[in-house]
Amino acid sequence: MISIALGGIIFTGSSYIYATHEIQNNRAEQYYLVQQEAQNVLTIMQRELGRAGYNSNISAANPFIYNDDKIYILNPSNDCIVYRYDRNEDGIFSHESFGFRLHRGGIQQRKGSEVDCDGGLGWEMISDAANTEIIQLQFTVSQQLYTLPHKVKGYVSIALSIRHRQFTEFELGYFRNSSARAFL
Repeated sequence: MISIALGGIIFTGSSYIYATHEIQNNRAEQYYLVQQEAQNVLTIMQRELGRAGYNSNISAANPFIYNDDKIYILNPSNDCIVYRYDRNEDGIFSHESFGFRLHRGGIQQRKGSEVDCDGGLGWEMISDAANTEIIQLQFTVSQQLYTLPHKVKGYVSIALSIRHRQFTEFELGYFRNSSARAFL
């Protein structure tokens, strides 16, 4: 009878330890998922924003820079950025507008036609909105205009706060920089 009681205690204790281990293992996997999602999205944004203002024909006026010599344009809340570049390398601006925005807890990317931060067709979710939620996305833009040889350089800082939808205590903050230069 003592051995049955001891066996029951050992079984109960080992079951508790196993269950606790599985819960901790699941939490660690979800934490890693949040980290990986943030890194993936930031890598995409950093790579794409670095292309802003690119024009394959530097001898002509650059149609991929906005009228006031800007490479990037932000919306008033700074959670959407738009830019242009010569994607098909023909030197002609034709449906080559792009952007990123925070929308309903996820990050969307736009490729193609004229970009409007407030809506329109063509925005695609690039973050895993089923498992993660983007709490904050902030773009900060600064740029410098060089007179010779008529070059503008833009700098973008990206601040991102992300968390897991189920384990909301997993909220992580990230910061990345990107830059682009274009000839006027």
